[in-house]
Amino acid sequence: MTPFVPSDYSVIERDIAVVGDGIAGLTCALSLAEKGIKPVVITRGRGNTYLSQGGIAAAVGEEDSPLWHYLDTLRAGRLLNDEEAVKVVVYSGQEAIANLVHWGVPFDKNETFFELTLEAAHSKRRIFKVKDYTGRAIYETLHKRAKELQIEFLKGELTEIYTHGGKFSGILVKTDKGFLVIRAKVLVLATGGAASLYAKNSNIQTISGDAIGAALRAGVNLIDTEFIQFHPTVLKGTGKLISEAVRGEGAWLVNDRGERFVNELSPRDEVARAIYLQLKEGRKVFLDFKPLVERGLKIEEKFPQIFSILREHGFDPYRELIPVEPAAHYFIGGIATDSRGRTAVENLYAIGECACTGLHGANRLASNSLLEGVVFGMRAATDIALKLPFLKTPPLEVERRKLSPEGVKDLESDLKGLKELMWTHVGIVRNGTLLKEALNKVNHLLEKYGKVRLLNVEAKKFFDILLVAKAVILNAYRRTESRGCHYREDFPKEREPLRKKRFEVSLGDLV
Repeated sequence: MTPFVPSDYSVIERDIAVVGDGIAGLTCALSLAEKGIKPVVITRGRGNTYLSQGGIAAAVGEEDSPLWHYLDTLRAGRLLNDEEAVKVVVYSGQEAIANLVHWGVPFDKNETFFELTLEAAHSKRRIFKVKDYTGRAIYETLHKRAKELQIEFLKGELTEIYTHGGKFSGILVKTDKGFLVIRAKVLVLATGGAASLYAKNSNIQTISGDAIGAALRAGVNLIDTEFIQFHPTVLKGTGKLISEAVRGEGAWLVNDRGERFVNELSPRDEVARAIYLQLKEGRKVFLDFKPLVERGLKIEEKFPQIFSILREHGFDPYRELIPVEPAAHYFIGGIATDSRGRTAVENLYAIGECACTGLHGANRLASNSLLEGVVFGMRAATDIALKLPFLKTPPLEVERRKLSPEGVKDLESDLKGLKELMWTHVGIVRNGTLLKEALNKVNHLLEKYGKVRLLNVEAKKFFDILLVAKAVILNAYRRTESRGCHYREDFPKEREPLRKKRFEVSLGDLV
């Protein structure tokens, strides 16, 4: 597919470009820098790592083992997981935590060891945390270490990925000063997921999934895109997460009759669906902090970030029930990679939430995502370091094109309509009729914006978002069963023939 090229841009050359400065991107950059290789890191600003409250899972406690973590991950993923990827991650947990501690992450400690907590569907206490702002602490600590190592950062937004003969050759970045082309030998995408496709979501809104669409046009494949994890407890009407660590410590979920209607420590898909059904029946749903209060737990000390969010919105967890609702939270699918982050495009890597290693299967086990980011950030860096001396910068052959504002007058309303469509037709509970309707509507939008995507950057960005949306809908339609966080009310049971069937999407499937 013809790439987007503006009429005016400047050019720089670097060996490695890392796009994204969350836990995966920074782990890769730091691992490279400690091997004597300095990448340039492109960032839009704070991503979803910063919002992470609960923590990072790793089986290092005396009563735990990677085998238990492996089994918990398979159980949560409904056995759709890539077992090699699961083994790679759980058996790398100790090294991942050791690296984060080495870089300065101040995980909570007690007198003898790190203070580990329990989250839903884990059989052991294995969650490393920093109060309830683990992601923020990791983000700030890794940035500080990157500054000490003098890693180059560039503020900008990935706009296009260029290839030559099936190999990565460069990227186009939109900065405050205009367009910049970075010629490089290697690209590492760590751009986050696509849960913001949904009207109700818990993501930072700059993480829109368009980079995944750009990678798709460059030649990568997507896989497992039907699996969107909906977080059960978002403060109603705000998109602000209330970590399941609160439920791990004993908080209840109740409806407006005061009834508990679900096991609070069940996997996220079960809890989210139970809340959804309560709301659909006209009930209201609340988090009840009373069990924590009765134990004498000081919420403002145990969960300072959550307490601050609640007070900011006028709620007192000591005195009242907290209204919650599910929201799209985590993109389990993504760019298909191998166990070192390599994609179908040579010298293009993907790590973190934009990638799909197969670790999560049909449902992500809580706090495995931060661990995945560290493990594959390290592994990609090692792979790159070994091959970099043998790589040459490929030629960059692009044709400048005059841009135009044509075709974007409806873009804002079309984007809002897409988000509503995804929520109503491709949400927590799905069926074939609604999925067909969604496919037809997205196909119409793809045709509309396909005619103008080369004329201006906003049309191109929305086109890339539409590609990802269609990949989600298409695979949701293909998977004629319910498994993990993909629930089809017209196929409400798991089907054994689909237990090991993973659906992959290429650009040719979408346009």
